[in-house]
Amino acid sequence: MDPQTRQPYGEYTEDKNTAQKVGDKVAQAADDARSKTSEVIDTAKMKAGDALDSARQATATASDKATDVMSTAGDKMTTLAQTVREKAPVEGRAGEVAYTAAETLERGGRYLQEADPQMVRTDLERIIRQHPIESMLVGLGLGYLLARTMRR
Repeated sequence: MDPQTRQPYGEYTEDKNTAQKVGDKVAQAADDARSKTSEVIDTAKMKAGDALDSARQATATASDKATDVMSTAGDKMTTLAQTVREKAPVEGRAGEVAYTAAETLERGGRYLQEADPQMVRTDLERIIRQHPIESMLVGLGLGYLLARTMRR
């Protein structure tokens, strides 16, 4: 060891310089990696935000379309209720059934015209929870009718 500098002689000094250079390169590579990682994270955040905005727009559009479809169906049900009232017999059992059907159609039509999709969904969930077997049978019946319609 050199008594003045208190450093090793010759080759040890070169090893120390080489180690220092390697250490500097490793530190530089780590800084570069951190920088690139930060860029990748920022890009991912931007893309996730864009995807979320697109999903929100699609949801709003679907909700608007569902509201329009529900309102149209409500109008048709109300019109059908008026037609039933006009053409059905007034007296007897047939008159009672026609009156009940017209009232039910009209109430359903008003509900569809006034409700929003979230309200309808909440109401359907409540009904299905209260009447699970009946709901399953209605679903099976509708599935059967759709299958027959699609087959023709």
